[in-house]
Amino acid sequence: MSQNDLKVWEINGISLPLDLEDADVMERYENAFEQMSSAEKTIRLDGRASGRIRAYCMMYRNLFDHLFGDGTSDKIFAGQPMSAAVYEAAYASLLDFVRGQTAAATERRNALLEKYRPNRAQKRAAIKQAKKK
Repeated sequence: MSQNDLKVWEINGISLPLDLEDADVMERYENAFEQMSSAEKTIRLDGRASGRIRAYCMMYRNLFDHLFGDGTSDKIFAGQPMSAAVYEAAYASLLDFVRGQTAAATERRNALLEKYRPNRAQKRAAIKQAKKK
């Protein structure tokens, strides 16, 4: 898997670029999740179950539209029923993608830091050599 594969989320036959190491993209991601959190608080828990399901599905649709641009949710869910299970599966897929991208970035960053971080044993040996001189 290449670095570019880690920056494109594939869902229902469409490819959506998402590079969470880009500050502008991360800001859009943070804002989308803040908006989703606010929207979730407004969903009425009383009343009809069908209304709650629609509200939750719309919450996910809005998340994808805020994150990837207007109309993205129409593409992701084209031909899909307004089913909580369908929408939650898409959301879980996004979170798995983000988790993988974050882990890969952390691993790459740690490898880079380790490459240039001196070994403690080497430091002690160098100090010891310097004291002998």
